[in-house]
Amino acid sequence: MIAGRMVGGRYLLLDELGRRGFGPTHRAEDRITGRSVAVTEIALPAVAGVRERLLTEVRAAGRLRHPSVVGVLDLVTDRSSAGDMREYLVTEHPEARPLGAVVEKAPPSPRQVALVGRDVLAALRAVHADGGTHGGLDADAVLVTADGRALLTDVGLARAVGPRPGGNGAPAAPEGADTPAADLWCLGAVLREAADPRLSAGSALATVLDGLTADDPAERPTHDRAAELLERGARPRSPGVDLGRNRWILLGVAGVLAVVVVVLLVLAVL
Repeated sequence: MIAGRMVGGRYLLLDELGRRGFGPTHRAEDRITGRSVAVTEIALPAVAGVRERLLTEVRAAGRLRHPSVVGVLDLVTDRSSAGDMREYLVTEHPEARPLGAVVEKAPPSPRQVALVGRDVLAALRAVHADGGTHGGLDADAVLVTADGRALLTDVGLARAVGPRPGGNGAPAAPEGADTPAADLWCLGAVLREAADPRLSAGSALATVLDGLTADDPAERPTHDRAAELLERGARPRSPGVDLGRNRWILLGVAGVLAVVVVVLLVLAVL
């Protein structure tokens, strides 16, 4: 795509966005509404029925209305700068970066990872309640805003057109199925990669990630149980907990010092 070009007679391409999608993605202006949107160019593989699958997924994603799901607005067919026909997916344009880029720049704390997980889990619940699955959840499908909120994007695209071009592919659940349970496994894998090695064994976050990435789908937590654990992990640490822990540490140090003083006094007498 070339900035300054009009797509679908409506969307004026502006600067290219720094996130990896299923093709070049630009910030664009909807010349009818004046709204800032994101336009992703998708080159469909030469497979029978692929455009019909894409339309099905786009329609399903367009039905979703959830604060943690990036809204799908339009799908248009137009000629690319190379001269061939391409599909152009139009979505909302949140001011956010992919989780993978966030982790590379400044690894998030376990609490921040839990906050991201909480938001993405809520988005997946909406997708699953509508009868769908994400089908390609990876760190680039999770967008993080400046205030730490997480948004889920690219719902159903990997299932329709295949993995992201040039990417390593989304993490795959052991059962190799496209199910809500597999989406939850992928969420656990993405969050674990973002959290390690700062993850404390036995913490609420460690517990939920161990559960989500269990090999047996039947052993993975339900949406409700996972949400409960992520909510616990997202809570700010209580000052009282820190004060209590520090008090015991100080008492232990004081005890050691007292023993040392007594030993020194005994030696002095001898």
